[in-house]
Amino acid sequence: MSSRFPRFKAKTPVFSHAAPRTMPAMRLPVVGELSAAPAPLPGFETGPRSISAVRVLRVSVTDRCNFRCVYCMPEEGVRWLPKEEILSFEEIREVVKAAIEVHGIRRFKLTGGEPTVRHGLVDLVAMLRRVNGVEDLSLTTNGQRMTDLADPLRQAGLDRVTISLDSLRPDKFRKITRTGDLSTVLRGLERCEEVGFDSIKINCVTMRGTNDDELVDFAKLSLRRKLTVRFIEYMPLGDAALLRISPEIVSRIAIDASEIGPAGGCGAQDRGAESLIPESEARETIEAELGPLMPVERSTESGVGPANVYRLAEGNPAGRIGFISAMSAPFCATCNRLRLTANGLLRSCLFEGGEVDLRPIVRSAENIADRRGAIAQAMTDCVRLKPEVHSRHGNQQMSRIGG
Repeated sequence: MSSRFPRFKAKTPVFSHAAPRTMPAMRLPVVGELSAAPAPLPGFETGPRSISAVRVLRVSVTDRCNFRCVYCMPEEGVRWLPKEEILSFEEIREVVKAAIEVHGIRRFKLTGGEPTVRHGLVDLVAMLRRVNGVEDLSLTTNGQRMTDLADPLRQAGLDRVTISLDSLRPDKFRKITRTGDLSTVLRGLERCEEVGFDSIKINCVTMRGTNDDELVDFAKLSLRRKLTVRFIEYMPLGDAALLRISPEIVSRIAIDASEIGPAGGCGAQDRGAESLIPESEARETIEAELGPLMPVERSTESGVGPANVYRLAEGNPAGRIGFISAMSAPFCATCNRLRLTANGLLRSCLFEGGEVDLRPIVRSAENIADRRGAIAQAMTDCVRLKPEVHSRHGNQQMSRIGG
């Protein structure tokens, strides 16, 4: 393989794999006061730090978004990446082919930013659908443009859709997204159902003092509609800022200066003392109103994500309820994904870890076999940079990572 290809460019500290070590204090779960760091997990070469454990590649097709959600970016937005840095559709296809041919990764999730604002998204879906070996091709979207795009995307070969939706009340939805229109998103959801998308999922980021009074309303959607409502614990990433944070909370939280961003709340909101609603609390709230939740066999749920899936035991529900609990119960030991940013960085973890720059590789003049081999090697290098347990605060905007 040509030495021109960089093996990796780590953006966070990379530790030796040779011997166990004590983890820094930053690498602790958010919830609970732990007196000591957890013991290092053994056998990573057959676990999350092995490329054989990776089953999904999340592909961000743009860092741009038509919303300004409070947990994702500051109100004034962020500086968009230059167009020339964004991977072309053909370059994305090269990465997908390498993932399939060398590593047997066959599931791909298109994300953003907001992927539907990328011009030609339907063409990209059709292009990837023609790649031999793609078993599952899905999309996560805010739903704002799905009224018009649901049918073309379905016809192009998209398998599944996940819609991000954090409030069912128009005024609150507008306050959370700053620019979104709830009625438009709900029409987009209905259109996805009409054109025949199966296994539709709704992702709801739960935030205390913001939408914690709507958990039951969201859960009720699973009674009458064949979809999975997933409650996602709020995750502090980049320079987002929630709607409120009390001075009392700020005063008793030790904030690393490196975590304080221009939004004036990046580090202050970090520990989730007010914002975070742990899965256990969300479940108790739902069960108190709607009765017990019964576990669902995970293999019967579409996708291979980290959600704990349930159904309501009463009311003959058509759908399901899931919980993704990265903060109260990190699932790093079973992580099965890599992320590709819109500008070609392979990222080992949503929160941190290391990054490998693929752009010089996919834009090289080497022959196809060498190029795909180098892409595949970069994936192997990247997965070895996964942290044992992610930190309390992500070091990049959600809009650039793709969630």
